[in-house]
Amino acid sequence: MNWDAVTAVSTAISMLAFVATAIYVRGQLKHMEQDRYLAVTNQLFSIWEGPDFMDAQLWLLHRLEERTWGEFVSAHRADYGEAAFHRVGSFYDRLGTLIRLRLIDEEEMLSTMGPYAIAVWQKMEPLVRGAREIEHSLLFDDFERLIPACRHCYVPSLGAGGNVIPFSLLQPEDQITAAGVRALRAQQAPLVVVDLRPAPVAESHPCSDLDVLLLPATELERRFREIPADREVVLFCDCPEDASSAQATYYLRRHGYSARAVRGGFAALSAAAAEAARSEGGTGNGEVRTP
Repeated sequence: MNWDAVTAVSTAISMLAFVATAIYVRGQLKHMEQDRYLAVTNQLFSIWEGPDFMDAQLWLLHRLEERTWGEFVSAHRADYGEAAFHRVGSFYDRLGTLIRLRLIDEEEMLSTMGPYAIAVWQKMEPLVRGAREIEHSLLFDDFERLIPACRHCYVPSLGAGGNVIPFSLLQPEDQITAAGVRALRAQQAPLVVVDLRPAPVAESHPCSDLDVLLLPATELERRFREIPADREVVLFCDCPEDASSAQATYYLRRHGYSARAVRGGFAALSAAAAEAARSEGGTGNGEVRTP
């Protein structure tokens, strides 16, 4: 018997067995890694989609009014607001940690969660920065690091510095300040200022110092062609969060108009007119006309 040949065959078989075992173990580990990844991501989505988390997130987006940490603590210490702040902030902070450690894929998660993370951070940021100065210097630091990646997933064409307001009909370029309206008027720019308030309200509380076109929001879709299309259009209302102006601006832009909403609406225009009147020593009398 040729023992050298037997030894060679045995060695080859052992090597094949070793390679096969290594491949099997690697496959099992990969399978376990995939199972763990799915378990982690499914758990994250389950929390994020759950009613408790979503209620807290919507509270921050739509009901949080305080802009400093001191105001927030005074208003919400030990109540639902504080719980919502920490529940939502901690979730996105942990999500940021998992992505930073490359334990989950940012594009897979942030394509869905990114817009909400941006919107929440925009509301929470001044509070977080105030809290860092007083209570916790590293509060939600991985949440903050997550925001550029969120923007990249949400608005890839704009990149990490894209200036967007998630879930709003009005983006920054769709708005103009009351001071901006006055500046355009002073430059004698071709401008139409549209008052979207109901006629009785607009006539009893006119917008001082501006010649406006009265076109109630409820009539806009039927009569928008009465607005000159060759001029820049600015619109204002007296709704919370400029809701009517936002919808009207979006509608007019879809129909080819150059339109912007006045940030702060009637209140902002009135305040600017009053300030100008004090500076100039006059009162300012605006006119309201109907198309």
